[in-house]
Amino acid sequence: MSEQQFHDSVVRADKWSRILALVAAIAVFLLARELAGDVQFASIVAATTGIGTRLYIPYHASIRVPEADRTALHDHPVTGNYHHGGAGLALVAASVVALGVFVLGHGIVIAVGVGGMSGSGAYVVLASALPAG
Repeated sequence: MSEQQFHDSVVRADKWSRILALVAAIAVFLLARELAGDVQFASIVAATTGIGTRLYIPYHASIRVPEADRTALHDHPVTGNYHHGGAGLALVAASVVALGVFVLGHGIVIAVGVGGMSGSGAYVVLASALPAG
């Protein structure tokens, strides 16, 4: 069984996504720490944003490849069988919602819970609305 290869632009995007996810996580951590004043909560929001960024960037590069040359991300044996773009954007949305709820004065448990629920709902909507990558 031969291993499928990704287009060069997707491989480059995957490598860059590591750096960009780290930069996004640091920026969100600093912003969340300023807005919320809670380091533990800022770490949760930053990690979720970083992971979402890491998932979305290769997906975005994949859908820009012409259909004839494209290898779907979920068809490759080392990637998961889920919608990478939907998961990435949903994680970032969950972070934004959780931060907003926390800043509005609710506790960390409520903010993380509401963020998780909104992220789950966003994933369902985005997975069906976005093209397969």
